[in-house]
Amino acid sequence: MTPSIDRRKFLRLSAAGLAGVAAGPALAACGSGGSGDSKELVLSTWNLPEDIKTYTKFAQDYAAAHPGVKITVNVTPSGDFGQWFSTQLAADTAPDIIRMTYQAYGRYAGNGGLVKLDEHLPAGYGDDFAPSFWQAVRTDKGVFGVPQHTDTFALYYHKDILEKAGLTPPTELAKAWTWDEFRDAARKVKGVTGKYAFAYGFQGVNTAYRWLPILYMHGGKLLEDDLKTPAINNDRGIEAIEFSRSWYADGLVPAGDTIKATQDGTADQLFTSRTVGMLIHGDWIMQQFGSLPAGSWDATYMIRSTSAASDLGGNVLAVTRSAKNRELAADFVAFVCNQENMKSFCERDLFLPVRKSLLAQPLQFAANAPVMQKFVQQAATVPEAMVRVETSPKFDPVNQVLGDELDLCFTGQQDAATTARKISDRIARALA
Repeated sequence: MTPSIDRRKFLRLSAAGLAGVAAGPALAACGSGGSGDSKELVLSTWNLPEDIKTYTKFAQDYAAAHPGVKITVNVTPSGDFGQWFSTQLAADTAPDIIRMTYQAYGRYAGNGGLVKLDEHLPAGYGDDFAPSFWQAVRTDKGVFGVPQHTDTFALYYHKDILEKAGLTPPTELAKAWTWDEFRDAARKVKGVTGKYAFAYGFQGVNTAYRWLPILYMHGGKLLEDDLKTPAINNDRGIEAIEFSRSWYADGLVPAGDTIKATQDGTADQLFTSRTVGMLIHGDWIMQQFGSLPAGSWDATYMIRSTSAASDLGGNVLAVTRSAKNRELAADFVAFVCNQENMKSFCERDLFLPVRKSLLAQPLQFAANAPVMQKFVQQAATVPEAMVRVETSPKFDPVNQVLGDELDLCFTGQQDAATTARKISDRIARALA
């Protein structure tokens, strides 16, 4: 059985900053280079309309309390985040503040792309963050970002399609569909749509890690506990790869929904267009369901195998080395991630907070509250071993290997056993 965070532990561990603090802490003067008199900042975030509105409001609120400050919210281009961000850093044109995944964070915290924040944050600042999330941003050199939220995967469905297929979705986490049950359900759904059964929430080359819950729920793992030794080239790993390969071979998932073929919006557009009847994706994607009739869709729990597991989602806010006024940028990050704003962000934009003080209280989600409560339960199944792998400083090249080899398998260019062996061999070289 894959060890995971039980719900009580998740609620006890998962979240951020000083309880009861409603405003960003006053920050110490910057002791390193990159400080300046500029009062203009740029924050770059994903192209989610509601998120852009919320960040813009935070920028306006902060500027109102800090005369002369101007904060612009820009959209991070879709596609290869690593390539884009590395190019921006090399040209010294990166945004002052960047929103990034936990999986990408380690690379830039380790290569000098992000500013160390320890000297900007007061003592004990991380005490109200869940240890698992605060540890995710702590390296042997210090803290280079602040966790803002988390999210995870579950299974969306069109109610009428499942009804026509004669399917009743699980109503309890413990009774989530097993692999065999899900495969049978998918075949019935494909019969109703006449096209495909489901889509998976890949969003481009950097999102290969979103496949890992399939491996870990089957009792497998990518790396041993030393975070150096590959552990996928065995029966569990091969079976997990083969299960996923069969989605494409059996025509249950569109060929354009592989890791590298997808872009932002691919999977959710397949769902909203009713090309598929089901969608495995994160809670935030509900923002994109506005074209669907109210009450026409719902969500149930993530599929399971020998145990339950789901995706480690969520983002970190960090100050880049291109920032001309690092002290101001760090202060704005702390402001966005304070208790009041984290609560507002998660309730409005449908995410899960990472402050213990917030997870200890019910949240008033702006929309789809019953569905969001299922995601809160599902988040407790994120395997701890998987979290350690994905937040390790050297995960970026591992993620690239995973994407390369899985994509070859999903597109029919190599079998599952070959894929497991090549992932293992290439990871061993990357981590040597």
